[in-house]
Amino acid sequence: MKKILLLSCVSLFFLGCGNFLDINPESEVVNDDMFSTAEGVEDALYGVYMSMVKEDMYGGDMSVLIPELLGQNFITDDGYLTYVSSLNLAAPSARYIVKDMWIASYLIISYLNNIIDNLENKSVKDFKYYNLYRGEALGLRAAIHFDLLRLFAVHIKSTDENAKTEAIPYVTKYTFKVTPFSSVEEVYAKIIADLEEAEKCLSEDETLMPDVRKGKETGFTGARELHFNLYAAQAMLARVYWMKGDLSNAKRYADKVIRSGKFRFESIENLATFMKRRVSLSETIWGLYTTKISSYLYDRHVVKMTLTLPSGWNSIYDDSQGPLPGVDKRRSAWFTTLDNNGQAKNICTKIMDEKNDISAYTSGAYLGYSMIRIPEMYYIMAEALLEEGDSKGARVYLDSVVAVRGMIKFADREVGREITLDDIMNERRKELFGEGQWWFCLKRLNRDVYVHALGTTLKGSDNIYTLPLPSEELDPR
Repeated sequence: MKKILLLSCVSLFFLGCGNFLDINPESEVVNDDMFSTAEGVEDALYGVYMSMVKEDMYGGDMSVLIPELLGQNFITDDGYLTYVSSLNLAAPSARYIVKDMWIASYLIISYLNNIIDNLENKSVKDFKYYNLYRGEALGLRAAIHFDLLRLFAVHIKSTDENAKTEAIPYVTKYTFKVTPFSSVEEVYAKIIADLEEAEKCLSEDETLMPDVRKGKETGFTGARELHFNLYAAQAMLARVYWMKGDLSNAKRYADKVIRSGKFRFESIENLATFMKRRVSLSETIWGLYTTKISSYLYDRHVVKMTLTLPSGWNSIYDDSQGPLPGVDKRRSAWFTTLDNNGQAKNICTKIMDEKNDISAYTSGAYLGYSMIRIPEMYYIMAEALLEEGDSKGARVYLDSVVAVRGMIKFADREVGREITLDDIMNERRKELFGEGQWWFCLKRLNRDVYVHALGTTLKGSDNIYTLPLPSEELDPR
């Protein structure tokens, strides 16, 4: 980091952090005492999770707003955001609009490093759940760095060798000292190392997380899908290796998550509701708890209409193999039409309800949203097997998702038809729409992008796939 001071007094950050799902005690402790008790460490971790759902991170900008605009799933006419929507990322205004994500991310990383540093002097003799504490902190540190890497750095397969040598800083110490930038390859190595260590630390989740979860669990070891858990570590390793282009290792970790038997697809009857403000007890591998998930996005999408679906958005769900001719059930389940001053407005209800009414919530899931879900593991398996030449095996995994979404399996469509990478990409986009993943799918393959605001297609390049660093980071290092 260069000029942005990312460290602050942690005691102020955690004061009065309140209840996290009503399972952590309220605590007002100073920094010196926070890590002397298990309750203090748990409060510190809860504080991190609560900060992660703020608007400048996964409560808005990093989860949906910025990546979905970049991926052209939404468009906007809202001020500086138009530069993001038009992929004019070299504009000074684009640098301004993404600055808060950078600052907020490294601030939370500093909190995590403070936790990790203090745990270095402790052990299981001091805290019963020492390994869980350490595993969660390491996993979260890796996950946030990974999102910063894929947002602000060129892809590892970029031909710009100079750009690849300075990706982002991978900060591992709670210190005011400047952390130098690491190369793309180095950052990947550090992310993977942290996730592998987290996987070891979180092995207890094999017993802590039941195969069938009913919700309303209490205590630090309850509701593990709301914590960075063992399977989150494995799923993130699958996602990281997939993004890096190492499909062999991506497949290895995706297979671990699938074979764990901890996650299953929601029934078709729940398709329209299981993601509205909810962390699914079936599909979510890791999610974040919050009662305010849709307020920031809801205002933009429904009230102010500054975040809208582009013309022709519904065409991605056109499929002659749907339950009805030309219909993919996900379109009617995850989108609706509202009346807006006499004009029909199409909205995506996937991560919000139509009225932003928390009283409409019913039990059976936690309030919040998913960071990673089981369908993604099946897509990774399908792509890895396809690359290996096992097209039939790839089709089995792709059909596993297709079938539970009410579609006709590829195996039952045209006789002898083998699936393609485009089939997997199309299914990824339909399934993960609104979850902030599509732009990264495109970036990984350096695909050309049709930009709605420009009415033209831009050729795949580092220019449209790399967010600008905050101006404070541009001074000579």
